[in-house]
Amino acid sequence: MGMNENTSASTTVSRCDATSCRFNSDQNCTAGQIEISMSAGSAQCLTFSPSTDAQGNQPSAQQ
Repeated sequence: MGMNENTSASTTVSRCDATSCRFNSDQNCTAGQIEISMSAGSAQCLTFSPSTDAQGNQPSAQQ
């Protein structure tokens, strides 16, 4: 049997601890799709987007 070339998989985020992410709503991820990377043995969400900037302002909506 050969290796499966399709590396994408569908899964559900059970809980998000990134409370400063704009997609986090009461520890639930509301992003339509996320991308995860492994770094130094731990998963990192590449979809993370801060809920506020360094000055505490809401980020402007992307168009």
